[in-house]
Amino acid sequence: MVIFDALVREQGISAAARRLGVSKSHISKQLAQLEAELGAQLVQRTTRRFSLTELGQEYARHCRALVAVALEADSMVAERRGKVSGVLHLGVGQSFGRLHVIPRLKAFQDRYPELELEVSLFDHRTNLVDEGLDLWITTYEDKPEALVGQRLADIGFVLVASPDYLLSHGTPLHPKDLAQHNCITYQSRERRYHEWSFRQGKERQTVQVAGNYRVDLAEAVRDAALAGLGIAYVANYLLDKELQTGQLIPLLPQWRPNQKMAVHAVYARREHLDPKIRLFIDFLKEGFGPHPYWEQRLAPWLGGKLSGTEE
Repeated sequence: MVIFDALVREQGISAAARRLGVSKSHISKQLAQLEAELGAQLVQRTTRRFSLTELGQEYARHCRALVAVALEADSMVAERRGKVSGVLHLGVGQSFGRLHVIPRLKAFQDRYPELELEVSLFDHRTNLVDEGLDLWITTYEDKPEALVGQRLADIGFVLVASPDYLLSHGTPLHPKDLAQHNCITYQSRERRYHEWSFRQGKERQTVQVAGNYRVDLAEAVRDAALAGLGIAYVANYLLDKELQTGQLIPLLPQWRPNQKMAVHAVYARREHLDPKIRLFIDFLKEGFGPHPYWEQRLAPWLGGKLSGTEE
């Protein structure tokens, strides 16, 4: 069952053999023996493609659960002995992961040198169990009931444009003015942000925006604003020195973007949390803090206020 799980994860005999450190013939023999004992075909065999039968797909889910429990038990013993090892399979949102998770991985591995990390960067909603992930770092709020989420950090937003765009098209003075501007929006298969929300004291204002540039990568929204393509409503974790250097200008200082988002650590619901998962979650929480560093570095350029504080 362990070999079959590796076979499914790696989508092929050669890759599974490399993962487990055994020969391809050993994998083939074990698969044949498993199917013989079950009296059922689990894998469709062709020369070029690897695919599971319907029964094989169902059986693979049970194998994955069994392997997860076994690895969790191993991790528990290792932690009691002060030795954390094995592989932590991470799924991370592309832009946030590249900017704020990947740069921290070396420090984590320095702390736990016998622990290996396997990282996938993507922005789609995932069933992490089916994809063989231990932990998913995401900004999606809703998740299946079988999964558990811990809040890692809050994300705020900033309305910005480049000096070149403002010189050519003027500066909006009220959220309603955005209807007359080219607005850069994030749009993917699962998310579409064409309504921008603002607040001024107790007043709230939501505006419908439009423009000639839509993109499904958060960093690309920021980059388009830097290139002068329009006005952008960007997550604060995307900004570093762009405000300080004047490459981007914060707009509508009396109106604060009202949209909220949070980074969550999502994992399968289990009786005992795998120590590898818990250690990585604690490590990220420790690094981000109650007011994340990306928020603090922008505060001087946004009136000194941190997200979550009211005027």
